[in-house]
Amino acid sequence: MREHFTKLVKRGGILGLFLMLMTVGVQHLYAQQKVTGQVTDENDQGIPGVNILIQGTTAGVVTDATGNYSIQASQDDILVISFVGYLTENITVGSQTTINVQLVPDIQNLEEIVVIGYGTTKKSDLTGSVAQVNAESFKDQPLTRVEDALQGRAAGVTVARANGAPGAAVKVRIRGANSITGNNDPLVVIDGIIGGDLTTLNPNDIASMDVLKDASATAIYGSRGSNGVILVTTKQGTGQSKVDIDYFTSFSKVPELLPTLGAADFARIENSRRIRTGGSAIFTDQEISALEASGGTNYQDEFLQSALSHNLQISASGSEGKLNYFVSGNYVDQEGIVIETGYERYSLRSNINTQVTDKLNVGLNLYGSRATTLNDLNAFGRFQGSDIVKALTWDPTTPVRDANGAYNNFSIKGLASLNYNPIANLEQSVVENISDRLNANLNVSYDIIDNLNYTLVAGVGTINSATETYRTDPPFPDASFWSNKITTHQISNILTWQKDFNEHDLKITGIYEFSGRQDRRNSYNAANLAVPAGFFLAETAPGSGQSIGNDLTPSTIQSYMGRGEYNYNNTIYLTATIRVDQSSVFRPDNRTGTFPSVALAYNFGNAPFFNGGSIVSDLKVRAGWGQVGNQNIDPFSTFASVKANSSFAFNGATATPGSSPDGFANPELTWETTTQTNVGVDLSLFDGRASLSIDGYKKNTTDLLLETPIPDTNGGGTILKNVGEVENTGIDVVLSAAVINKDKLSWDVNFNLSHYKNEVVDLGGVEEIQGSFGSTDGQSRAWNVIQLGEPLGQFQGSTFLGTWKTAEAAEALTFGRIPGDAKYLRDESGNRVIGAIGNGTPTLLWGFNNTLSYGDWDLNVFLQGVHGFDVYNTVQGMIVGATGNHRSFLAVEQLNQWTAENETEIPAGGENDAGSTRYVEDGSFIRLSNLTLGYTLRDVIGLKTVKFYVGGQNLFLITDYSGYDPEHTSRPANSATEGNVDEAAGINAGAYPNPRTFTVGLKVGF
Repeated sequence: MREHFTKLVKRGGILGLFLMLMTVGVQHLYAQQKVTGQVTDENDQGIPGVNILIQGTTAGVVTDATGNYSIQASQDDILVISFVGYLTENITVGSQTTINVQLVPDIQNLEEIVVIGYGTTKKSDLTGSVAQVNAESFKDQPLTRVEDALQGRAAGVTVARANGAPGAAVKVRIRGANSITGNNDPLVVIDGIIGGDLTTLNPNDIASMDVLKDASATAIYGSRGSNGVILVTTKQGTGQSKVDIDYFTSFSKVPELLPTLGAADFARIENSRRIRTGGSAIFTDQEISALEASGGTNYQDEFLQSALSHNLQISASGSEGKLNYFVSGNYVDQEGIVIETGYERYSLRSNINTQVTDKLNVGLNLYGSRATTLNDLNAFGRFQGSDIVKALTWDPTTPVRDANGAYNNFSIKGLASLNYNPIANLEQSVVENISDRLNANLNVSYDIIDNLNYTLVAGVGTINSATETYRTDPPFPDASFWSNKITTHQISNILTWQKDFNEHDLKITGIYEFSGRQDRRNSYNAANLAVPAGFFLAETAPGSGQSIGNDLTPSTIQSYMGRGEYNYNNTIYLTATIRVDQSSVFRPDNRTGTFPSVALAYNFGNAPFFNGGSIVSDLKVRAGWGQVGNQNIDPFSTFASVKANSSFAFNGATATPGSSPDGFANPELTWETTTQTNVGVDLSLFDGRASLSIDGYKKNTTDLLLETPIPDTNGGGTILKNVGEVENTGIDVVLSAAVINKDKLSWDVNFNLSHYKNEVVDLGGVEEIQGSFGSTDGQSRAWNVIQLGEPLGQFQGSTFLGTWKTAEAAEALTFGRIPGDAKYLRDESGNRVIGAIGNGTPTLLWGFNNTLSYGDWDLNVFLQGVHGFDVYNTVQGMIVGATGNHRSFLAVEQLNQWTAENETEIPAGGENDAGSTRYVEDGSFIRLSNLTLGYTLRDVIGLKTVKFYVGGQNLFLITDYSGYDPEHTSRPANSATEGNVDEAAGINAGAYPNPRTFTVGLKVGF
């Protein structure tokens, strides 16, 4: 053939060469054959977009949405099959016409991507302290709340259920509390939009949550980053179209009832209490015998119930050409374990992303939800204790209803709690809050040139929340309406330039951003209604009390930010950030805040002198410093306010209506500033099968926005000032490992631990500030105090010394007491000493998450522990009784109360101070938060997967605490009117119990 080719060239020149090439091409064409097949992943699922090239040529194809392909190739050709994150396969065609390939994940090259705010980075390139919780870590735990996915899974992040009410706010803190009277909630950013709310999200929509903990990471958010930042990334559709359905139903109940006296014992001790102080028995022997036979009424049992809940989640996702989509819907219906309480939520999400051109990408995320909360017990007030307390302290000798079926509104004999019947109160009242939310988020990304990208993030949102209240507390019912409309907007312009210079990698990000928020509040109230016929038929009687209130609070922030990220040879990493914020809540001269940060990391694993051994295969050290701010005050806080509806009797007799000062102006107010230093080390162990991260930090918050008391001589009240300092120091540890990684058996663990110390360093020249959690036992004092040199969460009360003994009768008489009465520490003047008696802020937290799988079985075991804190169990003080409106003894311990023959330390009478050391308990606990067992069937009756699972949450609790749950606190986590929850941490004045839950569920994949 070579000779023939030479002759053609000599004789025919170029024409002969052309004809020869055509001949060879035809011969090659005739030798080709059609090859088809499918490329799948490690789970036998088709992979779309896989590149299949003929080696040594540019000829090739990509797989379709189901991983299938078709290509023309000759027998001698080699197919090169490649896809990001998987090992490349080289396969000789030979005589094969069908070639199916299962790609193997490239473990060495798989890099975990971490969201760092206005961008992402590889985990190996991090310089700051960032914790990531991805959907994989909580996929085997049935969740209705996003916070439950965070709890115990991120070091340095405290997630506490203040109470177990359906839909109740959950307290989330990152590395402790900074502010004394301000808000300590972290900033939540959902898909780039600032100011999100975790409580409204469907957990099934979340792909990952990245928690920015140190200032070098949070400084990117400037004035809003002082409490840490939680970046939520929702799911995007990829690959083959699929539909997933997850339904589970849960059965909940209180783990156990608190012990209280039965009706007969209650009657006997009530007789004894009265006779001891010179009175007469109130129950006859016949009545006690009847109560012994009937058992009376256990109001706690009547108040609590077994509850049934449902959760349905449906999602569809995938890609069609250049369009990716994820659409989901969620329905939650939760009964509360307290009668007549519940929570219901509908939500719908649509995330659509399209690659318009090679340079232009556009995404649109829409989210809407409606949440309805029924009879939030916080709305019923805490006067003389919550309704929980009233149920625990109500007269067990009085039935719920009388012989005619009407409610016994009060105790028949005026015993125990003198409050309104708690069963009647809930069964006849409706407090319904409905909150509608709609968010839209547009993301446009355009590559201007090869190394320069512009991204626009634009978001708008609206929240319409309304509470309709109808209460029947005697003597007359009342109704009220409260509404709050919040509208928000945000425009972020992000310019990113990145370029590699051989061993040098430089990335610069610049941002101009502005955002705004407007709150509109309205409230209306009418008391003493003429007809008790419900909220919509409420009609006032002549002369009845009525009120109206309206409020408007707008605020805006304008921001500029620059960030530089430098990487030298994957060994030295440097990140520097500066952000400038201008906030409308301050006066013009104090409106601008500047927040810088810098962080440096060194990766020994890539250094030429480091030879990783069999134990430590990689090592990186990090250090960072930065400043962030807090401007979370009401927009008009710098101005004086006036109370319009005031009155004063100038002549000493007739009140004249008018206005009076309500709040004091302080035009000098400016930002709180948190300065944080962080050092950390990251280790890769056993050839990447385990990893260990340790971070130590110190952060100081100065110029606190603190409500400072004003002397009564100057009008009393408080004024907001920039005074004081709070310090948090601590250490975070995270250990992850693939303990077992066999073909059928795997066991992955994640353990994290946080130890921190909180201290009030400065209070503006005073030693202490009285707290704002008022006692509910009639003592008329605060149960908490903020003290210099101590952590937030200090309890305040008296010191219980047991009982006065017979030998101390004369001394007891000097204080108006008799033997058997309660004895307290007193000063030289004979007054009870009131001081700090405990603290409700934990110092040690840990979480231990285990995921095991064997074949088609999987098991999730999640434990958490919280240690080093006290609980102020004032509920037990009110169950004991003889205090405030809780007159009678109801505690079981009173069966062993003091007598002249048996002089115990349990008082038989006298003062019972519920705010005393008698009711301060160790709150440390270990909880089995989740235990779920699942079994998966594959390719059944046309379905991709069918998974059945059963489990339980809060299955056991190891603690010495005597109440329902040591995690309780009676100040709502989202309270805007009662004060900071952190300065009143651990005070239980009747919080809603945390339930024990059993779950049965089904997941179906199409």
